[in-house]
Amino acid sequence: MPGQITSPIRRLGVLTGGGDVPGLNPAIKAVVYRAETMGISILGLRAGWEGITFMDRSRGFDALIFRPDEPATWQGSYLMPLNRLNTRTIDRRGGTILQSTRTNPARTKVSDLPPHLSAYG
Repeated sequence: MPGQITSPIRRLGVLTGGGDVPGLNPAIKAVVYRAETMGISILGLRAGWEGITFMDRSRGFDALIFRPDEPATWQGSYLMPLNRLNTRTIDRRGGTILQSTRTNPARTKVSDLPPHLSAYG
């Protein structure tokens, strides 16, 4: 059937965009807990649409990983591996652990896009 996924999903990205609203952290936690039971690893995409739009794909995967204990990764590291351990208590806090921006990808000028996206106009 067209449009069906034919290979098993191994990794899933979670992004929160727009303003903070109640329920984002519990929703992230629920996705992580359910996915882990299915053998799917979860990557949090930090900084909303800004993170996925401006991520520098020329850097290695490890260079894109955000590590809270390493200040050098706080800027420009848009990937955050999520698991039961680091999401266990996030439902007790407001907002989103992935951070959110009001970047609207539909309103971003082509000239402002990184090279891996500017070719698509």
